[in-house]
Amino acid sequence: MLADRWGCSAETVRQLVKSGRLSGFRVGRMIRIPARSVEDYECASIGLAASTGGSSSHGGRMEPEGAIVLTHARERKPRSRR
Repeated sequence: MLADRWGCSAETVRQLVKSGRLSGFRVGRMIRIPARSVEDYECASIGLAASTGGSSSHGGRMEPEGAIVLTHARERKPRSRR
């Protein structure tokens, strides 16, 4: 959802979390990213102070706890050539 919102790949979002530039945490195979962390990152990336008012549309469904969920895509097995 977040990758769609930002127009990047899900791997880019995973790398931001892994590097610590975007806060998030794992629950099983999912990465949960608090909505506030997304807003703070977006504001910092465009050079504005973090707003305390309403945020822009996140382009998808928000979890009840106020987090955006990034699920890990299942790895595809290569097809065998006959």
